[in-house]
Amino acid sequence: VDFSTPACAYPSLGSASSCLMALGGIMYELFSKGDRFELGSMTLNTRSVNELRLSFDEQSDDGSIPSGQRSKKSTPCPGDDRFAHLIMRLGNIGIPHPVINLVENLLNSSLGEFSGDDVYRSLDDVRVDLQLMIDDPSRYLGISEYGSGQRLIIDDKVYGREEETARLRDAYNRCSNGECCGALILGEGGVGKSTFAMNSKKFTIAANGYFVSGKFDRDATRPFMVIGDVFNSMCDLFAADIQSIEQERKMAEALTKSLGRDAFLIANIVPNLSNLMPLYTSCESSSFDAASRTRYLLLTLLDTLSKLSKSITILLDDLQWIDPASLTFCRALFQSTKSNKNVFLVLCSRESEVQTQDKSEVHDWLQSLSGSTLETIHLTNLNPEDVNNLVSDSLRTWPRLTRSLSAILHGKSLGNPFFLRQTMEMLCRGGYLHYSLGERKWKWDLDEISDLRLDDNVVSLLTREMTKLPDELLVGLKAASCIGYCIPQTVVDILSKHLEMDLFGVLTSLVQRSYLAGVGSALYRFTHDRIYQAAYELMSEKQRREDHMKFGLAICSYVLDNCENNYDMMFVGVNQINRGGPEVLADSCRRVMISQLNLNAGQRALLLTDFSSALSFFGHGIMFLNPGHWDAHYQLSLDLFTSAAESACATSDAALVKSYSETILAHSRSLDDRLPALCFAVKSLKESMNLPSCRDCAIEVLTQLGEDVSSVLEIPSQETIQITNNLLMSKMTDDSMIKMSPCTQMRAVFVMRLYHELNYVYYVFDQTRLLAISLRMVSLTFEIGLTDTSSLAFANYGVELIARGYLIGSRLGTVALKLAENSKYISYVIAAVKQYNLWVIEPLHAIAESHLVGFYSGKRVGDEFSSSLNFCLHLSTSFHCGKNLIQIKNSLSEYIVQLLENSQQWFLPQSAMLYWLIVELIEGPNFDLTEHNPLILNENGVMLFAASARHLELDIFIDGCKLMRSFLFRRDMTSCDGVLDRVVNATCQLRPTMIIAVFFEGLISFVMARQTAENNEWAIKGEIALAYMKRWESSKWNFKNKINLLEAEKMHFLGNFDLASQFYLQAVESSEKHKFLHELAICLELQGLFFQVRNLREKALTSLNRSVRCYKDWGANAVAERVEQYIQHHLRGC
Repeated sequence: VDFSTPACAYPSLGSASSCLMALGGIMYELFSKGDRFELGSMTLNTRSVNELRLSFDEQSDDGSIPSGQRSKKSTPCPGDDRFAHLIMRLGNIGIPHPVINLVENLLNSSLGEFSGDDVYRSLDDVRVDLQLMIDDPSRYLGISEYGSGQRLIIDDKVYGREEETARLRDAYNRCSNGECCGALILGEGGVGKSTFAMNSKKFTIAANGYFVSGKFDRDATRPFMVIGDVFNSMCDLFAADIQSIEQERKMAEALTKSLGRDAFLIANIVPNLSNLMPLYTSCESSSFDAASRTRYLLLTLLDTLSKLSKSITILLDDLQWIDPASLTFCRALFQSTKSNKNVFLVLCSRESEVQTQDKSEVHDWLQSLSGSTLETIHLTNLNPEDVNNLVSDSLRTWPRLTRSLSAILHGKSLGNPFFLRQTMEMLCRGGYLHYSLGERKWKWDLDEISDLRLDDNVVSLLTREMTKLPDELLVGLKAASCIGYCIPQTVVDILSKHLEMDLFGVLTSLVQRSYLAGVGSALYRFTHDRIYQAAYELMSEKQRREDHMKFGLAICSYVLDNCENNYDMMFVGVNQINRGGPEVLADSCRRVMISQLNLNAGQRALLLTDFSSALSFFGHGIMFLNPGHWDAHYQLSLDLFTSAAESACATSDAALVKSYSETILAHSRSLDDRLPALCFAVKSLKESMNLPSCRDCAIEVLTQLGEDVSSVLEIPSQETIQITNNLLMSKMTDDSMIKMSPCTQMRAVFVMRLYHELNYVYYVFDQTRLLAISLRMVSLTFEIGLTDTSSLAFANYGVELIARGYLIGSRLGTVALKLAENSKYISYVIAAVKQYNLWVIEPLHAIAESHLVGFYSGKRVGDEFSSSLNFCLHLSTSFHCGKNLIQIKNSLSEYIVQLLENSQQWFLPQSAMLYWLIVELIEGPNFDLTEHNPLILNENGVMLFAASARHLELDIFIDGCKLMRSFLFRRDMTSCDGVLDRVVNATCQLRPTMIIAVFFEGLISFVMARQTAENNEWAIKGEIALAYMKRWESSKWNFKNKINLLEAEKMHFLGNFDLASQFYLQAVESSEKHKFLHELAICLELQGLFFQVRNLREKALTSLNRSVRCYKDWGANAVAERVEQYIQHHLRGC
């Protein structure tokens, strides 16, 4: 059949309806296997069939009825007895009903205005239906076979998301190239984010990867629930894939190597890890910050698993309900996946829910992800055509027949997929949509549906429909909503007895009505959180609270009687009770029991490192205490308030720490009972940077503990220092210090901890007091024995001694490192000892690598501050070792972004200043820095921060960078702020960057002495710099080359060319031997300039050309270009 010629070319066929009927006759003959189609005078012979050439481009003047002009009411087609025997024959020979209906509708088109809506009006409609049969035979060749009852089935299919799906697929594919780390899917409630996100599962399975997912719940029943479930599922997938004993052994070895004995610390969250590796029952090292440590270990587990085998996709849904602990983890997870090509992260969130004040932190984080390595996909409501596709598929009816119905439904639902589905189900339950068994198709009345008033809020619509449920189902639905989004099977069993009903059967009925879904055999969940919300709103506030209390007491009674160690059930029960609130319960004995249960739940949450949940449990425990509880239940009260203060301190809630601590001070019976709370108060003040109050509070507590703090803070005399040093030298070996007995006096332990907090305060405010504090801590250690802060005492005292020229300080630093090996302070000790102490005896290159060890050590014990400090020191020390500038710049860029995301402002100025210095060394001093990376603090911003901080060490670092830049570009050398006086007379702790700043000021001084009339003033500064550098000539690896170069420049200025030549040669050889590439370049450049002054042209060219190569190898292309231009202008033309 050829449809290329208009129907009007065959006038014998008459109107368009006759053409459609003729096409039906042709199709009848095709499907009836040769049966002739005859109707009165019309017989389709071979000639007439060959002549029939119909066009799909029908014009209005050919007699056709334009498609879409239907009666509003769906009327049945009366049919025609003339065709009944033909239709029956097609059915008898097994032709599919959709094909039979198509032929019948074509034949019935001859009835004109007496035909029903099913009958074709144009050939366009015929073509569309035929194409649908070809494209999707499983659906459109089975339309009439659908169902034997009236139940509406709406497929969980994604409609109208072709472009978004392509973007998600592309993001998944780009992940393996490191170009993308995942996708962020945003949209309003009900637009189908969860269904759409499951496309990532299809992509993952097709790529033979692992897929795990978690969905956050606004009423999560246990701490770290979603994150734990995700990692447990991941462990299960890997365990199921182990095919041999050898594979199992390699898996266990890899995990043991990366996690070690610390794996036990996350066993409470990921118990299924035991299926992959042995878990030890104890851990030697303590934790600085348990939450940070847990995050690090979980991410290390993920990193290890992702490198062992297949790629991993992690889907985290409904982030608008995420809890604070999980949010912090997700931040770290995102940072981790950015550098892991084997992990694809999919995040879903409802946009409107996170724009409220209590969700501002979630909103800000999601906003920061836009434009990152996550592909951001915004889902909106469906357009009318997509709505029609959904309605057509659901009703198994041709799209041309559902278009008018879909237009009405689109108007009522605004194209929101969830609202649309609920509306259709409501119409089906109300009989507005019904399935006709006789006609084997869905029927509806457009007028009735159009006139029907629907709620414009999906929750209101659902609530109204739920009230029509049978009483038993309504009771079960309310009970389920009280429990939460997910309902464990064990809870169902408990509540069945409590409610005296077959709750299992009720929930099964609700599953059949699509309100709930079964997840395996042990869990029910609501199919959408809007359904959960609607069910919960069926009850009054009073009824909800009473039911929460009844259900919680029933669950807790079951746990106490049958499974006291079932912590998941304990969390469910206690959460239910807390949602009921103390006002619902008058029984004083039960209130005490509930306070104890909250204490137990909070302590369990602390083990899971979810301090926010723990704080909530402790707070509720306090609320349930009876009046007069400090007298009647003193220990319970003390434990609750102390634990609450600890949790508030961990969550940085200074106001709550203050409140709980003051309550303890008012009611505690002894100093020992008060001490923990007082220490939490001091720590909280420090972490909130309220340092003056922190200092005053610490001094007050120390005074209560018997310390004469005013005397301790007096700057010790040289005689006092010498006496202590003599004691160390004559009576204490390193081994005897390390093997001192541990302190058994808790008060003394608190004294040491408080002095450590004071040490931090005075490091920021007044570093002249640091020697006195560290000396007192060392003296206390000798008196009382080792405490957990003794390693800090030796480290800090050693640093102070080195700054004053006592080399015994390096010995104390070594002792401190030994003591800190299994301590939570290991990262801090590495930073202090390596950067401020052992540089005297160790190469800077080794110091840089040690700081990298300190970075990972801090991560392992949860010390984020010291970990970040170590990485900052690693980068700055690597820079001064002459490591490649491109690599350092890239690492600095990533590090600064993390500082901004984690609000770690303290390390930002130093890192930003170093970053811009490196950029200028690479690109040149005239490079537009503002366009290069606008996120990074510019130099003006750095200076403003430094001015507000008023910290000598930071000021010297910034000015040192400026001195180096001025010297390397030979610009503004006279206008730079010098560091010489500040470093030579410094009372602050000394680090190599300060000495290197003096080195560059010395170089500038001798250069300027040769070039200016005020040469005596510059020469004197150069002499002072050289004299200061010689104080550290015992550190030959780090400073010998620098001292030699300054000596050479001095001799050059004085005109002693023979000595100058020798010192230049020694400086070059020392720089090369000790691998200071950048300083080798500087030595060769100055040597070349010296040779030029001596008119030794070839030697000058050799040294300067070699200098250029070294600058380029370092990465300082702009400096190399400056030297090349000098050669071109001053030596090439000679």
